[in-house]
Formats: sequence, C-alpha cells, structure tokens
Amino acid sequence: MFKDWVFHFCRNSLRLPLGGFFRKIHFDGFENFPKDKPVLLAGNHPNSFLDGVVYEHMSGCKIYTLTRGDVFLKPLPNYLFRSMRLRPIFRARDANSKVARKGNTQTMDELYDLFTKNETVLIFSEGSSYPEKAVRRLRKGTGHIAIEMAKRSDYNLDLHIVPTALNYSKFGSLMQTIHVSFDKPIAVKDYKEAIQENEKKVAEQFTNRLQESLENHVVITKGDFTEEKEFLQELMINENYRPFTFKSINTWELSIAKLNSISESTAEKVRSYMKSLHDFDVDDANVGGRSFDAISVFIALFTFGVSLPTYVVWRLIWQFSMSLIDKKIKNVVFHDSLKVGLVMILSLFLVTGVAIFFFSWFSPLWAILLTAGSIYGGICWFRLVDLLPYFWKQLAWFGMKEKDKDELSNQRKEIVIAIT
Repeated sequence: MFKDWVFHFCRNSLRLPLGGFFRKIHFDGFENFPKDKPVLLAGNHPNSFLDGVVYEHMSGCKIYTLTRGDVFLKPLPNYLFRSMRLRPIFRARDANSKVARKGNTQTMDELYDLFTKNETVLIFSEGSSYPEKAVRRLRKGTGHIAIEMAKRSDYNLDLHIVPTALNYSKFGSLMQTIHVSFDKPIAVKDYKEAIQENEKKVAEQFTNRLQESLENHVVITKGDFTEEKEFLQELMINENYRPFTFKSINTWELSIAKLNSISESTAEKVRSYMKSLHDFDVDDANVGGRSFDAISVFIALFTFGVSLPTYVVWRLIWQFSMSLIDKKIKNVVFHDSLKVGLVMILSLFLVTGVAIFFFSWFSPLWAILLTAGSIYGGICWFRLVDLLPYFWKQLAWFGMKEKDKDELSNQRKEIVIAIT
C-alpha cells in the first residue's frame, strides 16, 4: 500500500486557502452513510479536482477517489496521486485500449482490496466535470464496478452504493457555501439473483436510481426559471446559516427537489419578492433574520494589528491567482481547482514569511501566538469583509417601517412554505 503522506500534507496545507474560498459547508444525511461497511459513494462532478477535496478533506471520513487515468501514466505523478488516496479509472479517451484495459484491471483489484477492508471509495458518476448547476446523464460505470465487486466476493461483500450530491453556491469566487447530501444507500448483495439473471439490466437500474437521487438533491438552475432558482438557492443558504461553525452536520432544511420543480406561480412570487428587496435596498438575509459570525468578527478586530496586514497580502494573492487562472487557462473546468492549488502554494510562503518575521523579533511563545493570531485572524477578515454588505443593509432594514417589514416577511414566508 502507498503511504498517504502527500494526502496529509495537502490536507493541512489546504486549510489555508479554503478558509478564504469556502464560507460554510453543510453535510446532510450522514445517517445514510453505512458504518463499518464498504461504501461506493456515487456523486455529481461540477468542479474538477475541488470536488474530491470537499469529500476527502472536509467530510472527516477516510475516502479514496477515482479520477481520470491519464494523469497516472508517468511514475512521479502516479506515486504522488496515489499518495493522495486517488486511484485511476481509464476512459476510452485517456489512453490506448491496451493501457486502459491493464490499468482498469489493476484498479479493480485495488478497489476489491479496499472494499474488503470496509473502506470508502468515491466515484463521479457523470464521468466528466463541468461547472454548471445541472445533472448530466450518468455513466453506467458505477453500477458495473459494484456488480464486479459483488461477483468477486461470491456476493458475500456487503457493499453499499450511496448517492451523494454536491452543491456550490457559485463558481469562480471567494466565500462559497457548499452543501453535500448523502441519500439512502443501495445494498448491492440484495440484487444477487437479478445480477445473475441480467447484469446489464441491474447496472441500468443502479444508474437510473442514482440519476433520480441526484436530480432531487442537486440544485439545477440550468433550464427554466434560472434566475429564480439561483435566488432560491441563496434563500436556502440564508435559512440554513449557522453563525458559530464552519462545518454543519445534518442541519439543512428546505427541499432542493421542490426548488428544482417550482411552478410558474412560485416563480412569480420569487420575482415579486426580488423586486421588493431591490426597491427597499435590503437582502433576503436581512428579511430572514440571518445571524452573523460574531466570533469571526471579534477575532478579526481583536487581532487586527497582526491579522489585517496578513489579510491584505492574502487578498492580493487571491486576486492575483484568480486573475492569472482566468486569463491563462481556457478550460473553465479546472479554474477553481487551480486557483485553490496556486493559493495553497503561495499561502505556504506567506505563512513561512510571517513565522520568520515574528520569530526574529519575539520570544518563541509570543512568536507562536502572534503567528497563529495573524493567520487565523486573516481568515476571519475574509469572513468579516464578506459580511459588510449584510451589515450595511441591516441598517436599512432597521430603518424601514413596520408595515413594509411585515410585507417583505410575508412574501418570504410564502416562498419558504412552497419549498419546504
């Protein structure tokens, strides 16, 4: 087995850029995650390598991820990627048929070994990535892998396929909110007789069930009512905002399935509410009474002497990285992943420079405290700056007449009821 040293290095290093890139992350449906059993997570794939980061680095679970096989063809990348708990899956376009067949055979052997140890493996069932709020038609590879694992174990392996949906509030910008949900698992060995009778039919059944699950749990704004659905996702995020935690577990409310299937009458209510917000110059967060990260604001202000300069440099690093990637990389699929990766590298230099500065001027104890305050306080400044529009419009909300407040609140309640 390959050691996971690269994974641990990257996980700890990624805490630096992710503090500015993610505002909140929600994990929902953990009760559907089987304990002490092999699990094949099957999800959508909107944001390239960053999707794997969300699961592997943020869920708290040990997860191996299947990814495109062509990046494993050279020895050094092969070693590094495997050390990050990545495993190759070869598509037709990733390599010639002989290389792909040999690589996939080896991967199947590795997967079976992992599943016999009750490990969790993540596969992106769409087969490719694109940054859009939609669910493409799923490939049947997930079902075929599950069936292959069942057959190898003579149907004794208690493998479960868990549909998992990943939602980003927006692409290509800082302070995103992430929502991950796990749906009810599929026990593969329950399909023993059906598999023995017709493997292709069972693989298609698995695919259709995964497709239905993702279409009910992934926010789909592509198509009709795009603007209204984007706004409803923002409303959902405000409704589920938790002020004192970065990662929330099983706290998500409101139905994504109902958001995806809104009627014309609900869309009209949304448009009317959006117009009212614009007329009164307030946001949904103000009307919904969303709380704010008081602790982050306090830490940012308390440490401002050392954290504000760090934040300014960090912000410039982010702006440089985002501008560079947007200009130089034509394929938008990799934009967010490359931005986070570049900022991770530059952030390590920033942290090293801050530490050297403080250790040069202060005792070790004070240097440690000042370095920690500078870095964590810098992350808190990202959150404070993100909250400034909320604070400003909260003043407008306080100054409104009570009847106008009630009107907006009632409009919002009708919409919340429609997607509950």
